[in-house]
Amino acid sequence: MNDIRPLKDVMDIKGAFPSLWVIILILTALAIAAFIYFKKKKIAEEKPVLIQKSPEDIAKDALRLLSEKKLIEKGLVKEYYIRLSDIIRAYIESRYKISAMDRTTWELFQEMRSKRMERMHLDKINYFLEDCDMVKFAKYTPDKKEIEEVYKKAEEIIDITTPKITA
Repeated sequence: MNDIRPLKDVMDIKGAFPSLWVIILILTALAIAAFIYFKKKKIAEEKPVLIQKSPEDIAKDALRLLSEKKLIEKGLVKEYYIRLSDIIRAYIESRYKISAMDRTTWELFQEMRSKRMERMHLDKINYFLEDCDMVKFAKYTPDKKEIEEVYKKAEEIIDITTPKITA
């Protein structure tokens, strides 16, 4: 019986659970999380806000830049008509979500008809693109008055197809 010892009394442990260290650890983690959050928020605020331009504004800017290049005065009438046609095609693509750049005028006309566009808009766009095609592909040389009119027609197409905002 000497080899079995009696049970010891319950001992009281001093210092108990290190609650102060847990509180410090939690506060440190919160401080780090807050620092990261506000740092990311500041970076997000510093990024410049990109202003989305409407298809009309993009097309009008492109027309203005085209007229500033003075291609007609340089004798580059065909180049002028190519660029003018491309501006309107890009506008149509952006405005109506139709693939316009890689289609013939006839194919584009059929696609726009299937989208049930207003007949007046459809006809103006079609006549405009056919006039451009005459210069681009049929070696037609327009006079100065026709050149001025085709530019006005491009502006008119943009104006009439711009959605009207009602307040």
